[in-house]
Amino acid sequence: MSGPGQTMIGRRRLFAATLLCTVFLTGCSGTRPYQESSDKNVRFSTAVESGSWLSSVRASVHVHSVDANCRTTYEGTIPLEGSTTLTGIPTGRPRYMVVSFDSSSFLLNSSSSINYATMFTPRRGYNYEIAVRYVDDTYNATVEEVDRRSLARRELRRRPLDRCRAKG
Repeated sequence: MSGPGQTMIGRRRLFAATLLCTVFLTGCSGTRPYQESSDKNVRFSTAVESGSWLSSVRASVHVHSVDANCRTTYEGTIPLEGSTTLTGIPTGRPRYMVVSFDSSSFLLNSSSSINYATMFTPRRGYNYEIAVRYVDDTYNATVEEVDRRSLARRELRRRPLDRCRAKG
């Protein structure tokens, strides 16, 4: 026998269990949202096409700060879900940006990830345009620095973390 009171208790337990599972799975994912600065100085333009209706590709950026000894600290992840994503990254300190292209195939029940990483130091008075592309199994990311006053642009070369030189 189940009465209205038992049904309500069952729903509350189901809700609590669902909430607990959600919190647990979110905590285990290893990613957290990036806490952006108020100065929206970085714009990501994203073009992601898997090339097949049987697969999908998602792009995201994992932001890490870099200290004087070239050690990184994970700051958070920015999902690149639309064609343009605007965010703020503090200036004056090096950042290690890892663009992750995560693909999955529905037919083969498989998934894979490809990363493109670079290090740069955002400067005050400049905006950064980062073009992220994954089209037909070809991926790339480019970083351009744009002077806010003159609008002069320059492409920043890819700088791997192993080129970081510790101070001291």
